[in-house]
Amino acid sequence: MFKPNRYIKHLKHQDIICKNNFKVLCWNVAKLTLNKSYIEYIKSIIEKEQIDILLLQEVKKQLAEELSICDFSYILSPNIQTKKHIYGVLSAFKVSCQDELSLLTRNRELSYATHKASLITRHKISKHDTLLMVNLHAINFVKNSDFYYELQQIKSSVKSHKGAMIVAGDFNTWNTKRVGMLKEFSSELSLKEVKFDDNSNIKKFFTNSLDYIFYRDLELIDSKVIDSKKISDHNPIIASFRLQH
Repeated sequence: MFKPNRYIKHLKHQDIICKNNFKVLCWNVAKLTLNKSYIEYIKSIIEKEQIDILLLQEVKKQLAEELSICDFSYILSPNIQTKKHIYGVLSAFKVSCQDELSLLTRNRELSYATHKASLITRHKISKHDTLLMVNLHAINFVKNSDFYYELQQIKSSVKSHKGAMIVAGDFNTWNTKRVGMLKEFSSELSLKEVKFDDNSNIKKFFTNSLDYIFYRDLELIDSKVIDSKKISDHNPIIASFRLQH
């Protein structure tokens, strides 16, 4: 395993502004992005649910080839790079991206000696305003204090943003202390948690959910969890939003 030296960017919608209503899918895809069954499945979800934004964790990409994601633009923030592949979090969208910031955790996970990655992007929603999105895969197999430190680093990177924000991903909140730290993080950024009427298919450790979508200065229209039939060990979570003008 090698520490990655670059992020991957493929933008082709730079003249398009975010729609008034849009739908976000968040999913830890367990490195299955080159698997034929996964490709067919996510394409079917995108078409059926009319997904506008994908926030994916544990993405695997061949270095020599572009990913095919239903004509989405995308940015991949990597945490692992080998001779042929790169892995990390990927944000995909069909709107302009004003800028991006790729973050690696200071600490490494003990089991694999790898960092975790986060990706911050900004997207135009009006002449003067942008939507900020954070796509993260929180660090695991470290002390709770290290987990807290990484959340604070993300908060420091986004706290100056005024207006609409979405923070989503696999937070690895497998114990109550981490859940409490995440609640503190979301409160400090004035974020609301997307709730699901039926959360039985959300990945949990004991009773603690691992996957979340948080938001602010947006109207939540609807939310759902999709049972992916064990394609990944996580399931997609979806939220529909409306811009506030």
